[in-house]
Amino acid sequence: MSAPGGWVTRADLRRGAWIVAVLAVVGALLGVVWQVWSPHGPQGFVIAAHAVQPDETEAFVAADGRFALISAITGVIAAVVVWNVRSARGPVSVAALALGGLVGSWLTESVGHVLAGGHASGQVNTVIAHLPLSVHMTGLRVLEAAVAVLTCGLLVSFAADDDLGRPGPAGSVGLGDQLQDGRRNGDAAGALQQPYLPPQ
Repeated sequence: MSAPGGWVTRADLRRGAWIVAVLAVVGALLGVVWQVWSPHGPQGFVIAAHAVQPDETEAFVAADGRFALISAITGVIAAVVVWNVRSARGPVSVAALALGGLVGSWLTESVGHVLAGGHASGQVNTVIAHLPLSVHMTGLRVLEAAVAVLTCGLLVSFAADDDLGRPGPAGSVGLGDQLQDGRRNGDAAGALQQPYLPPQ
């Protein structure tokens, strides 16, 4: 059964839910990879309540860079895998990639943060052994979703068929030899609908 507009089917929604679920699981697993691959957080000095001065190392930049690389690669792979499933192509899969990318990215950061340990608070004028692993460039949290959607858009732009290779909807009819959706005119020329007019 399809939605009132015919754009979305229940099968599309099921596939979209699977995409989100798989990206969530992958995101959690990648949190382990991020934690193992990233350096330990630097030491920190508590200068005031809720104010910590981190040691001047490249640990924060290195952690963010690794998170960005993991997120970008995951987004590209996810989009290519979904694109290669012809029946899954369409707006639902793009929305699922975006939502799944956000959920997966959040789980990657959360799992890495928990596994790395550390803390960011303490008594004033004390040294913290190492600060927790976290994403400092907040925009990186949407990188996986953005890369997945962008990659999917690029694949769509190079598609040879307007229907993206998906199976045609039930009840399609044709004008001449052009198959089309019965609710609207086709994209290509069909049979001459006004035979009394000369060809343009």
